[in-house]
Amino acid sequence: MSFFISSRIADHITWTLVLFCTVFVLRFVGEALLSRFGDPARQRHRRFILRTLCNMTLAVALLGIWLAEIHDMLLSLTAVLVAMVVATKELIMCAAGSVLRLSGHLFKIGDRIEFGGIHGEVIDHGLFSTTIMELPPLNVGHAGTGRTIMLPNSVLLTGAVRVEAQPRHYAPHRFTLTLEAPVPPRKAVEAIRTAAAATLAPDRELAARFHQFAARKSGVEIAGPETEVMVGTNDIGKLQFQVVIYCLVKEARAHEQAITLDALSSLGVGVGAAAERLGETKAWAEIARQLREGAAKGREQAAA
Repeated sequence: MSFFISSRIADHITWTLVLFCTVFVLRFVGEALLSRFGDPARQRHRRFILRTLCNMTLAVALLGIWLAEIHDMLLSLTAVLVAMVVATKELIMCAAGSVLRLSGHLFKIGDRIEFGGIHGEVIDHGLFSTTIMELPPLNVGHAGTGRTIMLPNSVLLTGAVRVEAQPRHYAPHRFTLTLEAPVPPRKAVEAIRTAAAATLAPDRELAARFHQFAARKSGVEIAGPETEVMVGTNDIGKLQFQVVIYCLVKEARAHEQAITLDALSSLGVGVGAAAERLGETKAWAEIARQLREGAAKGREQAAA
């Protein structure tokens, strides 16, 4: 046996066998002696006490014999577990991220999310990864780029996840209008409000009902459904108008362009510059004409 196990383990096995045999013999002899005296009820009670004492003695003795080996085995098992945790750290974090997504109801398939600088629509999710279809920035549009991104669920533990409104839902849309030419601020605000009212008029009632439903469901105040215009200035003193409209998400960019064009047209922004450029063009055309006429006269005089 020494060829397969160490001598210390062999000694422990020998002592364990001796202990089992000794306890078994003592228990057998004790039960035989206790069965000769007293009524059956007392005999059963004494045999129970004897078995309990024998079992406790056996357990304590075995613990004393194998304590060092148990300690070494626990240390080895701890080292193995630590190594396994280190080796599977990323998988554990991915599983934890999946549990967080499920328990927190963060998002589901079809939701549009943004986290870690990545913007896309969830098309699949599993225990270890989430697959999204990449979308362009919000100021570009809502059509997908055609590329898919597979992300480990561990990123859900390292940053915030923002779930955006769906394209078919109504939501607040914010944009900034900066004016280069000096215009009266009150007139500009009125022009923006008028343009927004005309652009959003077809969906006004439906937007108001959806706003009430969304506010009641979330339990918090949501911007809208009325248009908000706030006046400010940028770093170089130009007028800036912060506009908030409430509209369909997929139509937000089109509404922004329509409101901007209508507001600039009603304010006459760019008309003066265009007239000035037209005047400069006419002046240069007149100078060119005069030069051509002078050159022609010079040639006629030289020929005469």
